Amino acid sequence: MNRSRKHIVIGVCSFLLSYLIVQTRNEWAPLHAWNRAFADVSLFMLGLVMVIGPIVRILPVLKGLVAWRRSLGVWSGILALIHTIIILDGWVEWDFTRLFFIFTPFGQEWVLHPGFALANAIGIIAVLYYLILMITSNNLSIKVLGNSAWNYLQSKTSTLYLLVLLHTLYFLYFHKPENPNWMKGPFIAIIVLIFLFQIAGFAWTIRNRIKKK
Repeated sequence: MNRSRKHIVIGVCSFLLSYLIVQTRNEWAPLHAWNRAFADVSLFMLGLVMVIGPIVRILPVLKGLVAWRRSLGVWSGILALIHTIIILDGWVEWDFTRLFFIFTPFGQEWVLHPGFALANAIGIIAVLYYLILMITSNNLSIKVLGNSAWNYLQSKTSTLYLLVLLHTLYFLYFHKPENPNWMKGPFIAIIVLIFLFQIAGFAWTIRNRIKKK
């Protein structure tokens, strides 16, 4: 399947999955439900990007999955960008100070909230990182940057993953923790599974190296 068709398949699946997630959150305001749904699916796709490498190391017969990794990464970034635009337009109304200040109590003075500010700052850095990876995720960038520089840049997906985890962790567990969100369980499951796949891939690589000696 060529790259265009991969993008179409993943794009359609992205919006369909986001829609299904929104349907599970009927008690939420529509804007908030869509905002979080796009963020959830973006995280899920980034998780797939992170596990494809270890899976292929363990099961080389699945090497065809590698061809999907770039498209998954691009769509993870697109959904993260949509998530950001919804916040900027529908919530903070392009007043960027609202990304760092909240009103306490409701309706009164806006005050700096360290945890809230830090989580949003991390989110902004992650989105900028996404944009860099998306812009350079093409053959032209490989030619311009050279294989070595391009591979170095694209290999930093683990840094992006860590930023996304920290951002998501705060809003799931620390910002208004009393609010119900069924994503709390799957979020931990995703982290554990990715960690296990990474460890398994590393162990498999060591095993193969020992066998060759």
